[in-house]
Amino acid sequence: MGIAKNLVIFFHIVILAVLLSNEIILASGAEIKKFSYDHCYHLCEDGGYGSRECFVDCTEKGFRTGDCANRTPKDPIRCCCNN
Repeated sequence: MGIAKNLVIFFHIVILAVLLSNEIILASGAEIKKFSYDHCYHLCEDGGYGSRECFVDCTEKGFRTGDCANRTPKDPIRCCCNN
């Protein structure tokens, strides 16, 4: 009886681990979002115009969100607005 009980407990732990790993994958996939560089305006600078100011400017222009970003590492970091 002891071996059967241990096998049932082990089986439940495996099932629980599989279910939790699926949730982690789904949660991390939900964070992936498409980002458009069509509406990029001001240059973002350290200590000056940053992510907060960019977000405020974008929402005032009617966009849902905005953040400092660049298309490639060689491009300057600009405030890009997105819907």
